Amino acid sequence: MPSIHNDKSTSAPTSAPSLESLLAALSKLPPLEPSAQALLDRARSILTSGPPLSMNIELADGEELPVAMHTLNQGAVWACLVGGGANPDLEDRVLKEAQEEWPHNPEMHDKIRKVIAPEAKCLWFLCRKFFFTLNVAEKDGECYQFTEYEYCYHHRMYMGRLFMLDTRHHTALTRARMPRALEVYSNRISHIARTPKGMWGWGTSGRSQLGFQSFKFNDPTRLTFPACPKVAALEASLPPWEKHRMVTDVSIYEYQTFILTPVGTVMAGNKANWFIGEAERGNRRLFTPVAVPSGFVPDHIMHVGPFNAATVILSMGDRQMISGGNYCGRLGLGHDDDMTRFVDLPFWVDRIMTSAFVFTVFLGGRQLLFAGRVRPHIAQSGLLPGKRRDDKCITSTPLRFPERVKGFWGDYDRMVWVTEGRTHLCDNEHDDQICVPFEAMACHRTLINDNCIQLFRDSTGQWFKVVGESDGVAELVECEVAESWEDIIPIDVEPYDS
Repeated sequence: MPSIHNDKSTSAPTSAPSLESLLAALSKLPPLEPSAQALLDRARSILTSGPPLSMNIELADGEELPVAMHTLNQGAVWACLVGGGANPDLEDRVLKEAQEEWPHNPEMHDKIRKVIAPEAKCLWFLCRKFFFTLNVAEKDGECYQFTEYEYCYHHRMYMGRLFMLDTRHHTALTRARMPRALEVYSNRISHIARTPKGMWGWGTSGRSQLGFQSFKFNDPTRLTFPACPKVAALEASLPPWEKHRMVTDVSIYEYQTFILTPVGTVMAGNKANWFIGEAERGNRRLFTPVAVPSGFVPDHIMHVGPFNAATVILSMGDRQMISGGNYCGRLGLGHDDDMTRFVDLPFWVDRIMTSAFVFTVFLGGRQLLFAGRVRPHIAQSGLLPGKRRDDKCITSTPLRFPERVKGFWGDYDRMVWVTEGRTHLCDNEHDDQICVPFEAMACHRTLINDNCIQLFRDSTGQWFKVVGESDGVAELVECEVAESWEDIIPIDVEPYDS
């Protein structure tokens, strides 16, 4: 308004006299056109009473917040903004992680930039409520990401609202069309949500791990249990918004899904024949009850290992049952027969430490127990006296450590354990043990110029590279942070008492 515009001022008036002067000037203006007058009246109202607020204000008795977007609860505000295109990834973590995982796929990176556009970050700064909501969602929400060469899958969830991105199928962060999720269980390509209106699954289900077979990406689909009459009856008996009570736990891992319920456990997916007994072959693409003794209703599951050598332990109080791939007697049951159902576990297991194709390492109490074929690195460790390479241990056998063990990690051809002040490595690349002169927190193996290099991280976070050895002690140099790593699992195992 030229008549009252001060072209020498560069800031908005904030002092009481200047605001009073502005209000006085506005009040002298003649009536305007209706649309302009409405805007002017609103400006005068804000100058007089302040802008409408929705945060940290006390409501008088009987007073309600105005119906407006900024007065919605935080979950609804977050969902509205993300659904409207706001970019919730202010630090570009999705793109950075995809670039780190697969640096040579610029086409995938460009798709992520288009979907989670940098310029869309500004929407969170339109008002304090929006920015506050973003910060709370970052703190209390959940994120998941899996990247392979040709695509990236990412989802994030806050207050049950889940938005997903699959660079093969989505051109925006897409709201998952399902009831609000209470928990989400993910395994790379397959995802299951527990909601008040039942179980929902999405992603790929090539081995029927979602209770149906599909080799394409599926939108959220209600999971059903036609081959599990007890579970179906339990779900039907629950009120419409309490269907989540039918599930006590879910484990989805390596193309297999186990769902624990108050009326028994059901599974779907790869190698179902190890777990469901003599069920009809036609039912094996559906969720099917696992074969356990009558009355055994587990409350906990351990489920690890490659899809062709999974190890699954169900616990009910102080009783445990086991099944899975039993190649070379790797379940420790005293035989190497194929499994067709769960059987009682003759020793106690607190954790499955390593579930490799031909052997397993269990933690039971203060012992590490080995079962299966003795691989070369196990033989050279000296922890199984009398056992040579390719021998079978079909009965679980304690590893004989000469001193207390504080940490352990192992896979098909490496084993790392930590003792007081030292870390020990046995692998198929070396003929003897290597000792690292500190207690490592994590380890990693990488190829540099076709050479296999071992990396270890100390308690301060510094990484070291093994560049040689002398009398079994590793020669180390500091190096950059490893691109990925395996955390060494803290344990407390007693030395073997002969």
